[in-house]
Amino acid sequence: MTEAVMEILQGSYHAVNQMRREFFAPGAPKDITLTELRLWHQDATDHDWRSQYLHDMPDFLAGYFGERYARLLTDGKQGRRRANTFLRQTIGQNVLPRLQLVRSRYSLPETAASELPFIKQLERLPTLDRQDVRDLAYKVGTFMAQSLADFTTAVTLPDDADEEAITLVAYRYLSELAALTGTTPPYQAEYQTGRGTLPLRKAQSGLLRMMAPEWWRGRLKKMRDLQREHMAIAVGQVQKTASPYVSRGTLGEWVEQKKRNREFFKRFDLINEEGDRIALEDMVNRSNANPAVRRCELMVRMRGFEDIANETGCVGEFYTLTAPSKYHAVYSKGGFVSQWNGASPKDTQRYLCKVWSKIRAALSREEIHVFGFRVVEPHHDGTPHWHMLLFMLPEHRERVQEIMRYYAYQEESAELKTPEARRARFHAESIDPAKGSATGYIAKYISKNIDGYALDGEKDDETGESLRDMSKAVSAWASRWSIRQFQQIGGAPVTVWRELRRLRDKQLPDPKMDAVLAAADLGCWASYTQAQGGPLVSREDLVIRLCYEITEQGNEYAEDVQRIQGIYSPQIYGSEIPTRLVKWEKVAKAEAPAEAGFSGGIAAPWSSVNNCTGPQRRRLELELKSRGFDGSDEEIALLLRGANLDSGAKMKLFYQNGRLQEKRIGS
Repeated sequence: MTEAVMEILQGSYHAVNQMRREFFAPGAPKDITLTELRLWHQDATDHDWRSQYLHDMPDFLAGYFGERYARLLTDGKQGRRRANTFLRQTIGQNVLPRLQLVRSRYSLPETAASELPFIKQLERLPTLDRQDVRDLAYKVGTFMAQSLADFTTAVTLPDDADEEAITLVAYRYLSELAALTGTTPPYQAEYQTGRGTLPLRKAQSGLLRMMAPEWWRGRLKKMRDLQREHMAIAVGQVQKTASPYVSRGTLGEWVEQKKRNREFFKRFDLINEEGDRIALEDMVNRSNANPAVRRCELMVRMRGFEDIANETGCVGEFYTLTAPSKYHAVYSKGGFVSQWNGASPKDTQRYLCKVWSKIRAALSREEIHVFGFRVVEPHHDGTPHWHMLLFMLPEHRERVQEIMRYYAYQEESAELKTPEARRARFHAESIDPAKGSATGYIAKYISKNIDGYALDGEKDDETGESLRDMSKAVSAWASRWSIRQFQQIGGAPVTVWRELRRLRDKQLPDPKMDAVLAAADLGCWASYTQAQGGPLVSREDLVIRLCYEITEQGNEYAEDVQRIQGIYSPQIYGSEIPTRLVKWEKVAKAEAPAEAGFSGGIAAPWSSVNNCTGPQRRRLELELKSRGFDGSDEEIALLLRGANLDSGAKMKLFYQNGRLQEKRIGS
């Protein structure tokens, strides 16, 4: 066992012993929380009085307030009085009502308590760790499968009921159960739009999803993550005086996930049918997953739009769009916003999208065309706002401003009594070439929201901190709330551009198609957009579009899987050109053990399918974790395929005869 693993295990051992000493302290109340217990050790006298403020607050939130209370308690003769005043006023009058407002939004239906045997765990979902979520997902999936079996045994259907009718009844029953957990069942929107009908294949796939623990793991983890972050916003732990944009916990989880991803990429290669091999990490670094590549591509596209605007006589306008005060949790100078309605960043993003849809419809009615980019970024408390750089004909400039201002001011217009309030809600600024290019106006926002490139020494207007340092928090915020940071408005699709750049300097048979390819190969977004039909081209009129390969029942839920196969021109019959000519397979870097029948070199390809039973897999996962590994699906699949894992100190792990074994490399 490596020294690093020993150190981790020893640290865990001491932490568990400390927790055991605390929880089994003589005289401590039985139902005491961890935060309360720490304060009880410091001052047991006021425990019962403190409990009304801290007992029902999750420990991941209560710990912060417990530390503040403890500091006040030991601060001079008036410490106890000031500490209890803090609990009564700050926690009791301000924090708890806001926390309850958010909790009420995630409350489960009353019938859930009688229908779901795991209701207690669901109610504690924000407090669960990764393994707890996995365990709960297994319980939910098993319960759903058993419930469906019981239902089909008990229900009586007409003799003439066909397969589609029977499946639809089963789907309706299971989706009603799934909805009790607080999640949206698969295909539910289509089911409701179809007024209680759904194609047979989709109903079957929906049933398979609702009985799959892995599907539930993803759903439950997302629900847990959002609830935790929303609660942190409610109690003021997301703001510039605490943790800007996201809570410390979320930022830590995001950083750790990025680290796990990097380690995963390092352990695999890609190999094609001819035996060519490339490191997976190198392939990822060359793709848009690399922030630097993503930023450069966005700047190329933005510059291309500006070049088109200059060629066509269009002018640029820079707009800022913000939500009403009821969507904001904390003032920019500190202090809770009293009229906050409990909205999450996702709720605010939906509001802004709705405003934009009204603006877009109004522009379309008046036949006003715009193109450009939208950037979404957070205020210090996580509330999103938009920056938009749009190009239009000069004669449309004033009318576009009027339309955007009208819809931006439409909701909660009574609070827009001062010029400052109106400017905060909506602001328009014409691009002045004397001050810099249009791309220059938005370059800082693109960099800030990706990797902070070239922003050394610049300060964030929201927090006063380094813009470069804040880029991680902004990326973590977008990831946690699934908010699309950058959106192209108008123009040709970037996915086609990326596929064409795979073809490089290949010449296509049709001149129109070849012109599009040549522009993409040169990396000129302006030429590419013009060759595709211009910045206002509709999807139907594109010269080149994507074509897809569809694998019927291609995933574990028997759903059709659609993958990009190449490009084609809808204007030219038989113009399909494949761009994915080489099939790559993921393989482990580790050398397979001789016992598994491998001779070394290329390890066995990874697959998500294995015949390892639940208990065996759980045992293997625990053994891997005890040795300092993640116990992930990828690691387990590698071992089951006969590959080995490097455990350090020139030792390797491999799976044989139902056991995880270790031996020295080379022996």
